[in-house]
Amino acid sequence: MNKLLRCISLATLFLLGACGGDSDSSASAPADDAGTADSASAADVSATTDVSTTPDTGTAPDAGAPEPDIVLGPACGEPTASENQALYELNVGGMTREYRLTVPQAEAGVPLSVMVGFHGGGEAYADYPQEQAFRSLGAEQGVIMAYPRGALVAPNEGEWQLNTSDDMMHDINFINALLDDLSTRYCVDVTRLYATGYSLGSMFIYEVACQMNDRFAAVASFAGSMPISVNSCEMVNKLPVMHIHGTDDSTISYSDEWDWKAWPSVGPMMDIPQLMEFWGDQNGCQDVDWTDNNDGRYVVYDGCDEGVRVEHHRLDGHGHWWPQTIDGVSTHQVMWNFMSGFTR
Repeated sequence: MNKLLRCISLATLFLLGACGGDSDSSASAPADDAGTADSASAADVSATTDVSTTPDTGTAPDAGAPEPDIVLGPACGEPTASENQALYELNVGGMTREYRLTVPQAEAGVPLSVMVGFHGGGEAYADYPQEQAFRSLGAEQGVIMAYPRGALVAPNEGEWQLNTSDDMMHDINFINALLDDLSTRYCVDVTRLYATGYSLGSMFIYEVACQMNDRFAAVASFAGSMPISVNSCEMVNKLPVMHIHGTDDSTISYSDEWDWKAWPSVGPMMDIPQLMEFWGDQNGCQDVDWTDNNDGRYVVYDGCDEGVRVEHHRLDGHGHWWPQTIDGVSTHQVMWNFMSGFTR
C-alpha cells in the first residue's frame, strides 16, 4: 500500500470515534491494583535448574504450507496428570524465579499447547484475569496454562523488564527457561506456544514478541504499549499480534504518548495507533480494514509476510479494567480464537 495513503487511512481508522475518550496524556508509570493474593492453594514443587543457553526451535512454515510434524519428546511416553495451581521454581542466572501452572489431563502421546499469561504491575500473587475461564479452556482444548511471576530488579520501575537490552535479559532468559522446563516435564507441542498479558504484562508481551518470535506462535494482550525507541526487535519469524485497548484508559493512554516517572532506559511509550502500525510494519502487512461493532472497532492488518495477521479491538468508552466480553464473546475466547489459528 502506498505509504502516504496508508498513513491517511490509519489516521482515519484510529481517530474517528475515539477522540471523546478521557485519556490522561500526562500519565506516568502505570500502577495496577495488586488485587487479592492467590486464593487457591498451590502445591510447592521445587525445580531448580541453572540455565545458560536457549535452544533453537526452528522457523515458521511458509504461508499455505502444511503444518510441521510434531516431534514428541521423552515426556510424551507417559500420560499427563492434571495439575491445578502447582508452583514451580527455576534458578535462572542466579535468580530464583517462580511460575504457577495448570495442566490438563491427557493420554500418553497427546501433545499439549502452552499459553503463558503475564500479570499486571503488582499482581504477581493475584489470579490472572478470567483465570477460571482460561483454566476451563485449557481442559477443553489441551492447553497448559503457565503464569510466571515478575521480579522488581533495580533500577526498574516495573516487575517486567521493558526495552530489553543485552545487559538486561533476565526476564527473557526466565521465559526461555520456563518453556524449556515445560518441554522437559510434559508432552508439549512446541509449534503451539502462545502468550497473553494485561497492563504491564501486555507491555512485556511486546518484549516477548521482539525477543522470542522464534518460539512463540502468536500473542494477544490487553491494555499495554511499548517504547517508542526500541533497543532491539529482530523478526527471526513474523508473529501474529492481537491488541485490545479501551479509548478511555487513563492509566495507559490510547491516543497519547506517555512517559514513566523514573525509568529512563525505557523512555516514552507509544500511543495505540503507533503500536498497531509498528506491528503491521514489522510483519510486512499490506492491507488494513475495519468494521464497527457494539463495543467499538475491529481492525485487521492483512496481506502480511509468512501468512500472519495483526488485529486490534478498539473498545470505545472502556477504561483500564479487563473486559469480560468483546462484542458478545468472552475476552479469553476472543484471544484464543485468534492465537490458536497459528503455529510456529
